[in-house]
Amino acid sequence: MLKLTPQAAFSPVAAFSRLVSTQSRLFSRAHSGAKRTVESRAAAPGPARSPWESREDTGRLLTPQSFYVTCHPGLEEVVAAELTSQNIRAQEVVPGKAGVFFRGPDAVGYRANLWLRSGIRVLRLLAKGHLSPYRAGGDEIYSFFRQAANWARLLPPKQTFQISARVTSCTDISSSQLVQIRGRDAICDSIRDARGSKPEPPEKGQVANLPLYVALFRDECSLYMDMSGDSLHKRGYRTAMHTSSLNEAAAAGVLSLASWPEALSQGHAGILADPMCGSGTFLIEAALMATNTAPGLYRQRWPFQSWPDFDRSAWDSSVASARQAQRTWDGMLLGNDVHQGALRLAKSDARSAEVSHLIKWHSGPCSQWVPRDTPSTVVVNPPWGLRLLNDAENAESDQDTRADIFNGVRRARRGGSGGYQQAEKKLYEGTSLQAAWVDLRSFLKVGVS
Repeated sequence: MLKLTPQAAFSPVAAFSRLVSTQSRLFSRAHSGAKRTVESRAAAPGPARSPWESREDTGRLLTPQSFYVTCHPGLEEVVAAELTSQNIRAQEVVPGKAGVFFRGPDAVGYRANLWLRSGIRVLRLLAKGHLSPYRAGGDEIYSFFRQAANWARLLPPKQTFQISARVTSCTDISSSQLVQIRGRDAICDSIRDARGSKPEPPEKGQVANLPLYVALFRDECSLYMDMSGDSLHKRGYRTAMHTSSLNEAAAAGVLSLASWPEALSQGHAGILADPMCGSGTFLIEAALMATNTAPGLYRQRWPFQSWPDFDRSAWDSSVASARQAQRTWDGMLLGNDVHQGALRLAKSDARSAEVSHLIKWHSGPCSQWVPRDTPSTVVVNPPWGLRLLNDAENAESDQDTRADIFNGVRRARRGGSGGYQQAEKKLYEGTSLQAAWVDLRSFLKVGVS
């Protein structure tokens, strides 16, 4: 990933590689930094601590509340900066691993969903407790969920729920499926006892009214209500998905690492270009930043809007403030791609996001693209990785030879030999992947000079 200025170029390749790393195994570990002591193992397990156990007459949760927003590894500080901005104004912001903790009233959670660009999900803490290592894990999960909330009140008739789970280093629990099954049993039993019927599961492909996320780490259980439902990278402006489009949250994070928001705030953003723009994710996200458009404004529905404690007034106020914060911008964004199909998608998505007037498009090899106005910033997600060698062109030619080379690369890596670098280089020779990088080098030499 490159940021180029007339004076110097910066290539945070290591940072980008962290962005595409799997975050699931890291997320659970972020919920407990302390090791379990002998005393805690011997102590009797306490009940799940739930804010639903102490309520005001209004029926709303007591504030401030605890939240956790997940993100790509490497973007924790970026997300923390977004949370402390004037748009969100979160309190007690603490970066973790692949996520950030924060606190605040309901309105802060609403604003986080509206304004976060680099975050993935906003989770609101419902209950937290320690599971006894001396009882069967399934029984402990069942008891925890039964005590965690007044489920009949939290889930009105005809509403659905769904449980996602991550389990790490627990005494008698190793399966997230066990957590999901026993948690679902406890919730359904609680509601059946209260009103004689149990809730139905959500329809396939639909987000539940109450998505739940539970993280277990060293017998410490944290139960969250997922305010976002769908991942926040699904802004809502996409008309169709490109097969290998860049994740919007990752793109926004890279733009922040490239200091695009700072350049905008200081009034000298200049011209941003993407010579291999694909479906235009970088350009559209850059335009949303330039116009101070909250990415959550494109969404039509949020799970928390059906929750019993939903504060309609606070939500309407947050949305109105976000709309009023939008601004005009007279800068320029430039996009180029060799694939006409990708450009059509990019143009359609830019129109849907109402930023097409800010982007000038060009079609052709980036080695032949010389923008009329020299870009001050270049961001690009060039083709990379062995997966891109599986296209039709390479699958039909020298398939056996490439398989032999690939197996040689794997053997060299397992054996700790430095020769794998040369073997890997052979794997790319003569491919469209190598040609794309040669084109990019030509553009950086000529197109921005």
